[in-house]
This record gives sequence, C-alpha cells and structure tokens, in this order.
Amino acid sequence: MVKILLLLSMPKVNYYQDNLFNMHRSDRYGVEQMSAKNNLSVSQGSRYRHIAEQIKQAIDAGTLPAESRLPSVRTLATQYNISLTTALKTLRTLEDEHYAVAKPKSGFFVAPSQPVSPHFPSRVSQPKVIAPLDEQTELHLAMVGADCRVRLDLANGARSLYPIKKMGLLMRQLSYSKPFLLGNTVKGTGYAPLKVEIARRAVEYGCTINPEDILITNGCIEAISLSLRATVKQGDVVAVESPCYFVLLQMLHNLNLRVIEVEAGSEGYINIEKLTALFQSKVVKAFVTLANINNPLGKSIPNEDKAYIARQADEHDVIIIEDDIFGDTVFGERRPFPMRAFSPNAILCSGFSKTVAPGIRIGWVHSTNFMRKIASLKYTSTMGTAVLPQAAIAELLRNGGYDAHLRKLRRELASQIRQIRQAVLRHFPPGTRVSDPQGGYVLWVEMPRQALNVRTLFIQARNAGIGIAPGHIFATDHRYDHCFRLNAGFGWNDDVEQAIKMLAQWCKQSLP
Repeated sequence: MVKILLLLSMPKVNYYQDNLFNMHRSDRYGVEQMSAKNNLSVSQGSRYRHIAEQIKQAIDAGTLPAESRLPSVRTLATQYNISLTTALKTLRTLEDEHYAVAKPKSGFFVAPSQPVSPHFPSRVSQPKVIAPLDEQTELHLAMVGADCRVRLDLANGARSLYPIKKMGLLMRQLSYSKPFLLGNTVKGTGYAPLKVEIARRAVEYGCTINPEDILITNGCIEAISLSLRATVKQGDVVAVESPCYFVLLQMLHNLNLRVIEVEAGSEGYINIEKLTALFQSKVVKAFVTLANINNPLGKSIPNEDKAYIARQADEHDVIIIEDDIFGDTVFGERRPFPMRAFSPNAILCSGFSKTVAPGIRIGWVHSTNFMRKIASLKYTSTMGTAVLPQAAIAELLRNGGYDAHLRKLRRELASQIRQIRQAVLRHFPPGTRVSDPQGGYVLWVEMPRQALNVRTLFIQARNAGIGIAPGHIFATDHRYDHCFRLNAGFGWNDDVEQAIKMLAQWCKQSLP
C-alpha cells in the first residue's frame, strides 16, 4: 500500500454574503457556522468529502498510482478519528466518482488511468452534441403523457390536489370587477401585483428581488427557454444534472447547444466536485439546474453546497439558470433556498403549474443582469401572457389561500410518495433501488442490471394501460436503460397497486 499524509488544513474562504442570508464559515469542508435563524449548520459527517478530495488530489498528482491499494476503512477511521460509516462513505464516494474500484475481499484500489483531453480536467466528461431523437425514443416521448388507464408517467396530480374551485371563483369575480383584465392588450412584463407578490414571497427563501426584474411567462418552460436564448449561443457548452429532465435535453438540442451530463453522487444530487471542476476548466458557459427537488430524483442540493457552487460559478463566469418549479412542493414546513439566495447573478425560473394547477400555465423568470434581453425575446416570440390567471394567482397569494393550500398539498404528496415507494420495495426483486424524494411528485426506480431493458418494459406497460416515463429519455445515451420514473400524484388505489405488481412481475420474469 502506498502511504500518504493527507493534511486537513482548512484555509479561510470568503463566500458571497446575501443581505438576507449572512454566513461565516471556513472552507466548505470545514466546520461551518451558519445562521441559527436558518438552521443550516453542517454535521461532522461532511468531513468525508474533505478526506475524499485530498485522496483525489493525490491520485491526480500521481502520488497514488493507478491500481494501487487505498487505505482500508479501519485505517481511515483511525487516522482521521471518524466513524467506520464515514470512512466507508469516503471510499464509496471515490468509487462513485470513478477514482476508485472495489475488489471483493481485497478492498479499494485506485481506478485504472484513462486518457484525458488536454483541454479538460481529469475525469471530467467531454461535451456532447445532442443527437436527433432516434425513431424509438421519439415514439416513446410522444407516448409519455398520452391517455392511459393508470397515470404513473407525468409529474402532476389529480384535480383534487389543486384549488381549482377557488381559482375558478377568483377568475369569475375578477372578470366582473376588473373587465380590463380581459379587454386590454397583453403586453409588458406581466401583471404588476403578481410580480410584487412573487418578490414578497422570495424574501422568505433568502432572496431580495426587485419586482421590476421579474417577467411573467407562459409556464416555467418558457422562462428557461428565454433564459438560455438570452445567455448562450449556438455551440456553447451547458452543464446539466444527470438524470436530466427530458424536456430540457430536447430544448438544448433545439438550441444547438452542447451538453455535459454530470451524474448524481451517492447522496442523490449532483456530484459537486465534478461540476465545479467543469467550471474551473473554463469550458462551461451555463449550468441549468433543478437544485430544489430535482426531477426525477426528488433531492435538493444542501444549502452549503449551493453556496459553494454559486461562488465557483461567479468566479469562473458560469451562468446559473435555475428551474425552481418544485421548490414549493418540498415535504415539511421549511422551503429550501434557491441558488439565487447565494448569488445575485443566478437566473431564477419558477411557476405555478405544479402547485396551483397543471393547466395554469403561469411561470416567471428573475434576472439581475439579463432582464432587458429576456424581455425583448419574450416580446418577439409570444409577446405576453394572459392577464386574468395572473390576477387570480396574485389574489390567492395575497389573501393567504396559497399558503394554506401548500400545507395540504405537501402532506398529501408526501403520503402518496411513501405508499408507492413502499409498494415498489415490497414487490420488486432484490437489488431494486428506489429514490427517497424530499418533495415533488415522482420516484426514480433502478432495476437490477440483469433485468429487462426499460424500453421493452415501457411498451409492455403501455399495452396494459400503464404509463411510466422510461429512463432512456433522461439521458443522451443508454445509461438509464434499467431505470424508469413513476408519478405518485394520482394517489394510491387498487389500480395503482395492481400496476406496480405487474411492473414488478415483468421485472422478475426477466431476471436469470
């Protein structure tokens, strides 16, 4: 075994300090003193990241050659005075990031070396031009969301989840009391009272936003599209989380952008070290993220990591475009902070289709630096957004109805997610892995590698009237051909239970 001394020195780093979110901390791997008000203190368990980073630096420097043995779990635990669990997590992190390989009954070894392009840091993926959809994937995308007997595909819910009657009543009242909402020309950046309400609520999640820097859009998807068109040009490289929401991948393809997919680490959210290495390499122009309640994994990046990502992006001129559409669906009382809470340069996109109703196509985008260009693009593409639903949402936000609705929505989604997750774990064969979402509507299921290809499972399910979202549409390659996404938004009933059993049976029958 090659022995090395890994020094855990922790130099001070000054992070961006938002006037609503002040924090004083050593570097992101050290002991952190966060605002008690926001309760963002980090446990000592985060030490595994610092230890893993030191080992990675030794590997990259050649101090630990390829295929040399790494310290054992017990050696790491003793050397750094950490638990065996933390030591094992350190080695598993190295394995997840392709710096180490585990050999049965032998321990962990440095991964074999791989040729690296001189323009990219080691172990960082090369950008890809997203190829046009093959015929099968195009067919599957067209089928996702089409009518079927058991709706386990799209990330929305039953009508009973939403305040539809209240919204209908508000719109009728407003159309009588303020008929100009229907009669005026739709132009400008949106209904001013709604923008004021959005800015007011943003204070609660760490953001100081000027209502003048908000543009109302036709859903969150338009907000993201406008943000990309305003900030990047054909051929630029965009980093995304992997698995990646399939609509975003196709949007990047249509804009002729290159993409680097950064996979999730063992925690269920993006690999922070690989992402920031991309920033430092100066090849990435923008990072598009669902930092809160990622789709499809359902995890949020911890606030201390968001702060680090935001600082690295600012230092290396990387534009953060954040899709925060699921932020309000988090389980529990505390809404997670978006990236914008940690940098005034982040572009924040959100909307109300996941909380008020899927048919309410009202989204919004906030940018400090690019609002003029975003507004210009909006005017020359869709010009404006219908005002009456904007006014109804503004009133729902103003009178407290939205907050009361969110409390109920979060409880019901948490219960529905839990029931379907337990059913998958109960019926699918050993080796199946299921995400444990922190909010939202969906679960990510990873079947054993020897199971049937999900493309086959998707067609079998459709023929039986069951809708799922096949994993291969969440990437540019075949890496998720053994995965699929399930929607829990339509609740738990006998049809859903039977559908889970059928999917599990097909999976079992395919195993050797």
